[in-house]
Amino acid sequence: MARKKKEKPVEEFTPHDLNSLEAQTRRIVGRANAGREAEETSRDKKLIKKIIITILTILLILLILWLVSLFITLYGDLVISTDRGLRDNGIVLSADKDFKNTAIQLSAPKVVDATNITKDWLPKNLDKKDGAHNGENYLAYTFYLKNGGKDSLDYTGTMELTGTANNMDEAIRVMIIKNGDELVYAKGTKANREKAEKGTIAWLDNTTIMKTQTKDFSPGSVDKYTVVIWIEGNDLECTNDILGGYIRSRILFSVADSEEDKAPVFS
Repeated sequence: MARKKKEKPVEEFTPHDLNSLEAQTRRIVGRANAGREAEETSRDKKLIKKIIITILTILLILLILWLVSLFITLYGDLVISTDRGLRDNGIVLSADKDFKNTAIQLSAPKVVDATNITKDWLPKNLDKKDGAHNGENYLAYTFYLKNGGKDSLDYTGTMELTGTANNMDEAIRVMIIKNGDELVYAKGTKANREKAEKGTIAWLDNTTIMKTQTKDFSPGSVDKYTVVIWIEGNDLECTNDILGGYIRSRILFSVADSEEDKAPVFS
């Protein structure tokens, strides 16, 4: 005769068991939430990192472009600009006689690996070409200044040395052709700075190359300038010591003050 299987007693579910189950459930859910939060936090951190890297990259590119622009604008071999007083009176610069492109600042390109020459070797009619027209061993730049305003005024132009190396400024020549009139400037002799080199006008001081002035510059009037710079081979200071040197200069045009200007006045 078969034996009857003994039934397993049913365990009672106590309040303590319920609390344990709830606690266990909370732990499981908590670990799941913590995992999701950690994953989301990690994604957020990665996204923020990418955004920061992108912004820094853009800022770096902009900084590089600004520095390049600054170098070209402020440290070209020759920079020409007008002050605010002239700009407010409608005075504009241009590298072309038709003023198709006007500017408040112009920059002439440098001459690379120039060697010494003499004035007689320069081409004739250097003021017949507009803009930059450098030669192999000289800088040449022609530009125009126009009164686009409504009032007449007096203005001055001052050319200054802004940088030099290996004393190259001792041997250079600067020729200014203003409306067809030509003058050549050089630093005074070492023995006497006020004594001009042969065929030149001495600089006004150690860094001021020349000053020019135009009076009664009426509306619509245009002044034409050509600047030519070279290393003069006949200068006693033109020695091997200046090899590898350079000069940088600027011309600043401004409203003339009431003081008597020492510079020659070009017609």
